[in-house]
Amino acid sequence: MANDPEKHRWSLCELDYGGMPLFLRINESAREWIGHPDYGIKLGFAVQMLDSEGASIPDPTENESLADLEDRIVETVAEGADGIHVLTLTNASMKELVFYIKEGADIGAMHESLKNADATHEVQCQAVWDHDWAAFTEFLPEDDA
Repeated sequence: MANDPEKHRWSLCELDYGGMPLFLRINESAREWIGHPDYGIKLGFAVQMLDSEGASIPDPTENESLADLEDRIVETVAEGADGIHVLTLTNASMKELVFYIKEGADIGAMHESLKNADATHEVQCQAVWDHDWAAFTEFLPEDDA
């Protein structure tokens, strides 16, 4: 992983995103990596919440139950790619962990290993080119982006 994840600084905030609360954990240390030419692939692993119908915030019990799966996703990416975990987004219907990684990682193998990591939740995966880190910077305050 890019630099030392143990030394990364994280902040928490709540945003209004499309009229619904979005809880955001943002890696403040990742700011110095924005647009780094080696880390142009945005890799996201999303987990759909099971108990989200009619909810405006995530079910606290279900959200807490996903902690082990979140750790497993972070560990899987750390083992399978050179990259940096930049965001975790949580709303009533999903949780997504976002990374920026270098080319060459076997994303399919990482996703395959996570598909059966949790007996109750499906893990979805998406990787796209995002050289400008738009998926990260859209959540930064205007004066920081």
